[in-house]
Order: sequence, then structure tokens, then C-alpha cells
Amino acid sequence: MVPRAEPIADQPLGVIDLLDGAFAALRQRARVIVAIVVGLVIPLSLFQAWVTRDDLGGATFADLINDPTVAQEVSNSTSPYDAGFFLSQLLSMFVTAVAGVAISRVVGGWFEGRETGAAEALRFTAGRGAAIIGSFIVIHVGELIGFVLVIPGLMVLALSSLTSPVLALEDAGPLAAIKRSWQLVRRRPAAVVGVIVLLAIVHYGVSQAVGTLPALVALFIGPDRAWPLVAVSNLLTSIILIPVTAAAMCLTYLDIRFRTEGLDLRRRIHEQFDVPIGPA
Repeated sequence: MVPRAEPIADQPLGVIDLLDGAFAALRQRARVIVAIVVGLVIPLSLFQAWVTRDDLGGATFADLINDPTVAQEVSNSTSPYDAGFFLSQLLSMFVTAVAGVAISRVVGGWFEGRETGAAEALRFTAGRGAAIIGSFIVIHVGELIGFVLVIPGLMVLALSSLTSPVLALEDAGPLAAIKRSWQLVRRRPAAVVGVIVLLAIVHYGVSQAVGTLPALVALFIGPDRAWPLVAVSNLLTSIILIPVTAAAMCLTYLDIRFRTEGLDLRRRIHEQFDVPIGPA
């Protein structure tokens, strides 16, 4: 019998405990969570690496050192911020949102005493496809407008960060899920921002640890030849970061509901007296 997964206790916890719970979720059901992520990120990782193959115009580090005119030509003819770059970033955010719903379905199911396999989670996520796409468009259009003024964009990012768990665990449409996320985040904004900041630090550390060697190899043999290695690096980074991010936001969603809606108490009543947990 598979032991019940317990990423965190079903009680209010601090920001560090929430992040630790996210890593615990990955450890306890690694096979299920990695199976969800791999199918989504392999095409993305290949595409991200492929669009960087011309970053130095095919030149290597030795070419740049030995011939200064090559560096000038590369500087004039290539830009890291082309259409491929922005498309890869957009796809990365969308894949993160999709995986966030699937992984939240798995992690949230543990709280309800339900084990959800990878195939079941992906089928559920496919059924929520219209809501995921709709909320993704609304959120990122709002972020795009807000980032012109910097602070409003960051506010939209934080306030919308629980949309994937809401879509996974509540029967809400795209606009209702965004509204629900905003309502929950406003109850504990400091905790949500704290989790986001810690995730950003983890993201930077993992990206540097996994991506430094492939980047150096690409620099010495040329991005046009090293892009498959970069794709593997992107895949490994995503396999670590996407589950941790999704699990952390799902646990944050549950934590806020524990603190403000008594969800953990209702669960204990349900277990003792077989009373339905009921809506919020």
C-alpha cells in the first residue's frame, strides 16, 4: 500500500515551511509529478534551446578573442530579444500555468485523502483547458499593461499567483478563479510575496547550478552546435523548478484557507464524524 503523502501538516505554517513542503511534495511523489512535467516541457526545452542557437552568430569564444571584427559583427547582427525569445518566454509561462493546475490537483488531493496519478491529473487539466487559457490571457494582458508602470504589474503578478490552485481545486471559471485568487492573496499578502521571493531565489540558484556548464560549453564550441546540451539543461531545470513552484503555490493556497476559512478544522470534523467538508 502506498503511504499517504504528507507534504506539510494540515495546519497554518510559515513561509519557509511552505517552501519546504513544496520540496517534500516533489520527493514523496517524484514519479507522478515528473511524469506530469516531462511531457509538457520536452517540446518547450527543445524550442528554447533551438532559438538560442544563433545567439553569437555561430561564433565561438575563440573566434571573438582572435578576431575583434567578429564581435562587432555579432553585436550588430544579433539580438537576444527577438521574436523567438519572446515566444519561448510566453510558452514557458503557459506551460508553468498548465503544470500548476495538474500538480495542484495532485497535491490538493492529498489533503482530501485522494491519490491522483499523472494520467488522471493531465486528463483533469485538459478538461479545464478553456479556463486555463482564458485566465492566462487575462492575467498576462493585465501584467503587460501593469509592467509599463512597474509596480502595478508586480501587483497583478502577486495577486494572480493562486489562480492555478483555484482552477484545480475549485469549480471556477477563468474570471472567477482570478477574482478568487485576488481575494485569497489580499488576506495574507506578505506571506504570498515571501513565497514568491523565495521561489525567485531558488529559481536563480537552480538555473545557475544546472545551466552554467552547458552555457560554457556553448560559449567554447558555439551555440549552433551546443543547443541540444542546452535543451537537456533546460529540461532538468524545468523538472525541478516547475513542480516546486506549483506545489508551493498550492500549499500557500491551502494555508490561507486554513487560516481564514478553517479548512483544516472542517477536514478534522469530516474525518471524525463523516460530515462533508463543504464549500468555503
